[in-house]
Amino acid sequence: MATLNPFIEDLTENFFKCSVCLDQFNEPKLLPCLHRYCNDCLRKVVQTSHDGTIECPLCKQRCCIPKDGLDGFKTDFHMKSVLEFIELRKSFEKKDLKQCVSCSNDVVCSAYCFKCRDFLCDDCYKVHISNKMFTDHQPSTLKLENMAAKKLTMEEIAAMTEDPRCHFHIKEQAKLCCGTCQNEPVCLVCTHGQHKGHDLIDVTHLAKKERTLLNRNLAELSKHKTKLYALPEKVQMTLVKLNENVTKKTKLLTIQYEEQAKKIKEKLAECNDEREKGAADIENRRGCEKREMTVKHEEEMSRLIMKHQENMKSTDVKYDQELEEFKDNCKETEGEFFKKLGELDSNFKTLTTAKDLLTSQNKNECEEILNKCKQLIKRFENLSAMSSSILACNDDWTDAQCVPDIRAASEPMLEEMKQEYPELESLSDFVISDITKVIYDNVVITESAESVVDIAGIKDKLYLINGMTSSSDGNIVMTGNVSEEESHITVTNRNIKSGFLK
Repeated sequence: MATLNPFIEDLTENFFKCSVCLDQFNEPKLLPCLHRYCNDCLRKVVQTSHDGTIECPLCKQRCCIPKDGLDGFKTDFHMKSVLEFIELRKSFEKKDLKQCVSCSNDVVCSAYCFKCRDFLCDDCYKVHISNKMFTDHQPSTLKLENMAAKKLTMEEIAAMTEDPRCHFHIKEQAKLCCGTCQNEPVCLVCTHGQHKGHDLIDVTHLAKKERTLLNRNLAELSKHKTKLYALPEKVQMTLVKLNENVTKKTKLLTIQYEEQAKKIKEKLAECNDEREKGAADIENRRGCEKREMTVKHEEEMSRLIMKHQENMKSTDVKYDQELEEFKDNCKETEGEFFKKLGELDSNFKTLTTAKDLLTSQNKNECEEILNKCKQLIKRFENLSAMSSSILACNDDWTDAQCVPDIRAASEPMLEEMKQEYPELESLSDFVISDITKVIYDNVVITESAESVVDIAGIKDKLYLINGMTSSSDGNIVMTGNVSEEESHITVTNRNIKSGFLK
C-alpha cells in the first residue's frame, strides 16, 4: 500500500488531470474501476457504446452503463473538494483579484468561506468571524495566509467544508446515510419519505467501519504487490528466452536442411556418374561385339553376309533397348532423388511456417499477459493513490461516499493479482518436427541389369555355377566348376533344354 501522506503536494500532477482531455477535471465522474473522467469526456465515451457497456480508456476494464445513462455514474465529490482547495491556493499565491462576496469589491482577497463558497476581503473577513450573524460560518472560514503558512492537511480542510446536503431536499442538511441507496446523504424528512424503510446509518459509524474494511483490503493487496511488479520482468525474460530458442531452432533447421540437401545432391551426382559410366560400358561392349562380328564377317563374307547384317541389326536393337532401359532407370532414380529434394524443400517450408506461427502465437500470448499486467498495475496505483488521498482527509462523509467504491474495486483486483501464469515457462519454447524425416536413404535405386552375372555359392546337381550370361540369339550360358580340375559350360535355348560341355 502507498504511504499515507497528509499533504496534497505529495500527489502527482496527473492525479488531478483527465486522461481524455489531459486537462484538470471538470465535474469528475467515477467509474467502478475508480478511474475518473470529466463529465463531458465521459459523455463522448458513452455515446460510442453499442452494447450498453463502455471500456475504461486507462485500464481497459469494461463496465455497464447505468439505466439513467451518464447521470448514473457517481460524481467524485472528494476530487471536487480537492480541486477546489487547489484552485483556492493558486488564487492566493498569484494574488488574483477576486470579487468579495460581502462587499462586492474587486480586491486581492485574504480569506475564503467554505459555507458561502466564495472569497472575502480583509475587512469583510473580520466581520465574518466576529459578527454573531455569521456564527455558523466561522468554523468554515479560512484565512488564506494560514493555508500557506501552516500547510494545511486534507483532514483540516475537510473539517472546514460544509456537510453535504440531502440529495432530494437540496436545502436540507444531510444527517444520515442510506445504505440501501449506495450511502446517499439524506435528511430527516427523507427518513419518513423517499427513504422510508431503508437501511439508514449514522455517517460517523459508517465512515469508521468503511475505513477499517478499506485498510484490510489495502493490506491484502499489498501482500501481492511485489509479485505484481515483478511480473512484467518475468514476461520480458520469457520473451527473451523465446527469441533465443527461435534463433537456435531456425539455425538448427537450416543446418539440417543444408545437410540433407547436400547428401541428396551428392547422390544425384553419383547417379549421373553411374549413368555416364554405364552408358560408356554399354557402348564399349557394343563396339567389342561389333568388332568380333566384323572378324567373323570377313572370314565368312560370302556365306554369312546376310546373316551378319541381320545379327548386326539384332545387336543394335538389343543394345539400343538395353541403353534406353538403362537411361529410363537412371531417369527414374533421378526422379526419385528430385522428388525427395522437393519433399525436403516442402518440409523445410512447412516447418519454417510452423516455427513462425508458433513463435507468433507464443509472443502474442506473452504480450497479452504483459498488457494485462501493465493495466493491472495502473489500476492498482490509481486505487492506492485514491485511497491515500481519501484516508488522509479523515472525513466521515467522504469515507462513507467513496470507500465502498474503492473496496468494491479492490476485490476483483485482488483476485487478478493472485493469478499465477504457469504457462509463461512453456511459452519460452516450442516443439517442431525433425526435418530429417525426409532423407535420401529412403530412395530405392533400381540397379540396371547386367548381361553377365557373377554368382557365388549356387549348386545344381553338384555343379557349381559361377557365371551366367545370354547370347544374341536368346541362349542362356552358365559357367562353373565341377571339381578343382574340371569346369563346365551349360547352354539353354528354345530347342535344347540344356547342354553340358566339360
